Amino acid sequence: MINTYIPFMGLEEKKNLEKFFKKNFFSTAGPLIYEFEKKFSKKFKFKDSIALNSGTSSLHLGLKAIGVKKGDLVIVPSYTFAATINAIIYCNAEPWFFDIDDEFELDLNLVQKEINSKTSKIKNIIKHRDLKKNVKAILPVSSFGKKIDFKKFTNFAKKNDLEILFDVAASHNPKIFNFKKENKMNFSFSFNGNKTLTSGSGGVFSSNSKPIISKVRTLANVGKGKSNYDIIEVGYNYKMSNIQAALALAQLQKLKKILKLKKKIFKNYEEGLRMNLNIKIFNDQKFLNWVFMIVLKNHDHFIKLKKVFNNKGIQLNYFWKPLHIQKPYKNFIRTNMTHTNNIWNKVVILPSHPGVNKIQQNKIIDLINKVIIQE
Repeated sequence: MINTYIPFMGLEEKKNLEKFFKKNFFSTAGPLIYEFEKKFSKKFKFKDSIALNSGTSSLHLGLKAIGVKKGDLVIVPSYTFAATINAIIYCNAEPWFFDIDDEFELDLNLVQKEINSKTSKIKNIIKHRDLKKNVKAILPVSSFGKKIDFKKFTNFAKKNDLEILFDVAASHNPKIFNFKKENKMNFSFSFNGNKTLTSGSGGVFSSNSKPIISKVRTLANVGKGKSNYDIIEVGYNYKMSNIQAALALAQLQKLKKILKLKKKIFKNYEEGLRMNLNIKIFNDQKFLNWVFMIVLKNHDHFIKLKKVFNNKGIQLNYFWKPLHIQKPYKNFIRTNMTHTNNIWNKVVILPSHPGVNKIQQNKIIDLINKVIIQE
């Protein structure tokens, strides 16, 4: 089976685990976690980062830290992974689902239109007139790990008196974050096993805001204050373990190598598919994404390709299914989902992990060009 994504582990990770065993730190207390936080912050150019047990935990604590609470609405795209929405619900808040644009990003023109027509502002508090709920925050998603215009979204949040948290779960290319961060910007990463940088599971919350970082650190550590048994608020057991940190440190050390391998894979895919007029390629050569993604002209093409791929031992299934049409979330408020409904079942994610060899890539390219016949 040629998998869409599998961890890229090797000698570096084994050596780090050996060091970790010698130091005899196994739990969520120990020097490796602190070391990873510092090195991650340096590489991705943040003032501070907090290592956590999952990307979901990062989203949950990030939302709580920026003040999302019971009854609030959080603006979010429907085309995202369930963890984005679950984190909102964990805060006893509710998602306000929005459509995406042609770049798979939250459609800010639509968001502004809805804010103008359906909310009122009183003393810098936006309230949805029909639901009688405060609109507290906006949660843009970096789909497929692609670079988005962080400044644009932050300015939008400021203009509308909204807090902001970026779901950058799979954006593991440091070049994406090579810009000056404002204190209002907050970022949630995931290190799940299917990500470019993985610790098996795990995540990171990053920010340049000292108060926000302090709040998340307290919440992640069971609500402890300066003393181990001085509990200052109800918190969560969300810290990363030293085992995860040992893996994450090794992955961080060889991240440049991983990205270099992925760049070759993405280039090969693009060169092999760019003449196929029935395919739209999404590949930013400057800011490398998590996965190589194409969009087909229609759903029938997807069904045909899926059948052929699966018969040939190549993993292919739908990527994200819009959350507004799924059972746990279908009753939440949403906008017209024209683009989301039209495109989600045409998205194809090609095997993108560094271990995919040239022969496998060419097999994939040839099958696509045979199945998706030129019109």
